[in-house]
Amino acid sequence: MKPRHKFNSIYFETTRRCNLRCPFCMTGSQRPAVVERSKRAELTHQEIVDHLFVPAKELSVQTFGFSGGEFLVRSDALDIVRSAADLDYQVNVVSNGVLLDDATLRELKAAARGKLVIAFGINALDDEVNEKTRQVEVAQTEERLAQCAAMKIRSHVIVTAGKFNLHSLERTYRWLYEHNIPMNRSPLTRRHCGEAHFRRNAFTRQDMEDHLHPVFRAYPNGYVSYTPFFLSPELHAEVSGGPGQYNVTVPHNPSIGCWVGSWLAVSAEGDVSPCGILLDELTAGNIRDKRLPDLIAQSEIFETILDRTRLKGKCGRCRYKITCGGCRALAYLETGDFMEEDPTCFFEPVDETTVSEHEAITNRNFQKYLLQAALSGAYVRPARKAHDHTGTTS
Repeated sequence: MKPRHKFNSIYFETTRRCNLRCPFCMTGSQRPAVVERSKRAELTHQEIVDHLFVPAKELSVQTFGFSGGEFLVRSDALDIVRSAADLDYQVNVVSNGVLLDDATLRELKAAARGKLVIAFGINALDDEVNEKTRQVEVAQTEERLAQCAAMKIRSHVIVTAGKFNLHSLERTYRWLYEHNIPMNRSPLTRRHCGEAHFRRNAFTRQDMEDHLHPVFRAYPNGYVSYTPFFLSPELHAEVSGGPGQYNVTVPHNPSIGCWVGSWLAVSAEGDVSPCGILLDELTAGNIRDKRLPDLIAQSEIFETILDRTRLKGKCGRCRYKITCGGCRALAYLETGDFMEEDPTCFFEPVDETTVSEHEAITNRNFQKYLLQAALSGAYVRPARKAHDHTGTTS
C-alpha cells in the first residue's frame, strides 16, 4: 500500500512584488517579466482558502510560511493570516522588516492568534556585505528582532550563503548563537539573482568543505536542514519513532537534511513545486486545476523525489542518503536532473558502509537541537510502549 503523503509545512509565495529590489533576495523571482505576469494572476484570498488552506489539512501540514517578494505588500495580508489561524495553522512570515513597525507586529500576532514566527534575512553583520545582497541595514533588522523579543513573537534568521559571505559567515552565526536566535541557511541560486550573478557568487564544493560546513557544524542552533548532513540514520530512526515518521523515505520528526519532502512550495499563481528554490524551474501542476492532495499523489515528480532510494551518483551509494539526501535544487541547477548527486558535497563514500568523520559531531549537535525543536513544536518525542510484567508489549 502506498504510504500516505504528509508534509510539515508549505512555503507559499503569496506575491512576487516587493518594496525593495535586492540583487540577492532570499526569496522570490528576480525576473521582471515573471513578476509582472504574477500581478495579474495571483491567487485571491478565497482561492488561497479553498485551494490551499483547506486541502492542505489532508497532507498533515501544520505550518504555512508566507513570503514573496514581500508578503506584507498585499492589502489582504492580515486577512490571509486570520484565515490560516482559523484552520489552526502556525504562521511564519518571511519579511525584510521594512514594513514591520510595532503596530503591524501587534496586528500580525493578533491575526495569527499568537502562533506567529517572523523570519528575517541577515547575510552578514558587515553592512557593506549585507547591503550588497539585501539593501537592508543590519541595524534595522537587529531592531526588528528586538521588537519581536519584547512582544514575545518568535523569530529566526535566514542566511543566504554564497561566495560573497564565505569569510563573514562564522561571525554572523556566532552573533546569532550568542543572542540565542535560531537560524537556517539558504543556498544562493539563480532564481534569487539571475544566471550571471549566480555563476559568479554560488559556492563550490571546496567552499563548502573549507568555509561553510565547518560553520554549520559549529552552531547547533542552526536549523538542521542543510546538506551535506552526516546524521546516523539509526539515530534518527530511534528518536523520531521509526518509519511511520517518514514521508515515503524523507525523515520527519524532526525534518533534517534536504528540505524536499518536508515541505511544499506554492507560487503566487498556484504552481506547486517540491522546493521553493525551484519554483520557476520545476512544477508538478497548479492547484487551480487539481486538488492539492491529488496533485501530489499523481505527480511523477513527487513520486520520484520522495523516494531517496532512487538517488544517483554518490548520493545513491551514501550512508546518509535518507538523513541528508543532498540538495535536490543544486543538483537540478547543475545537471537538469533533480535526482543526481549534490555538486557541492565533498564526501566521497565508497558505498553505504562508509562513515563520515563528521558523523559523531553531527549526532551530538542533532541531539542538542532536539531540545530546541521540541520547544518549537518541530519535534514530538514518540510515546514509549507499555510493557506488562512478562515483558511483552501491551
